Amino acid sequence: MAPFLPPFAWMGFIFWLSTGSFSAEETGGWILPLLKTFFPWASLPQLEFLHWLGRKTAHVMEYAILAWLWHRVFRHPERGGRPLAAFGLTVVYAITDELHQGWTGSRGASALDVVLDAAGGGAALLSATWGWRRAAERLTGALLWFAAAGGSLLALVMLTAGAPVRWLLVSVPLAWLALWAWRRRLRLDR
Repeated sequence: MAPFLPPFAWMGFIFWLSTGSFSAEETGGWILPLLKTFFPWASLPQLEFLHWLGRKTAHVMEYAILAWLWHRVFRHPERGGRPLAAFGLTVVYAITDELHQGWTGSRGASALDVVLDAAGGGAALLSATWGWRRAAERLTGALLWFAAAGGSLLALVMLTAGAPVRWLLVSVPLAWLALWAWRRRLRLDR
């Protein structure tokens, strides 16, 4: 039972953070004035964005820690040695956590938060399984391919629909250039 104690304790902590006491309205009451102290020039929408970004970053970090704790449980051969079990438990808990938030009355369930939670857990497990350098290289490659190919597809759809593509005219070529430079660096390192 001892190896299971840390992930269950962390899940309890996440459950506590999912109560109404930690809704955006509640945390905004003390975080926004704190942000205003550090960024006195920022407008209210900018401060609210920083507050939102901090909350989403917290989601990623909470579940990265949870996945790592589950990884520690399941890395031993007698307990399966499977990172997918750790990832599965992390995602299932992310879903139940969002359902819990939906039932609190002052918060809502969000599919985006489940995706962020799964991304945080997946990144932690990739780092724990492959090591930081290899995981960072693989994640960088995946993100660059997503930006380049996804941006190209989005630009094509927007052009077909007659929508303006101003920002894509810069970001898509930059994504392809970054992908080319990244792949070139990988080849030179070998």
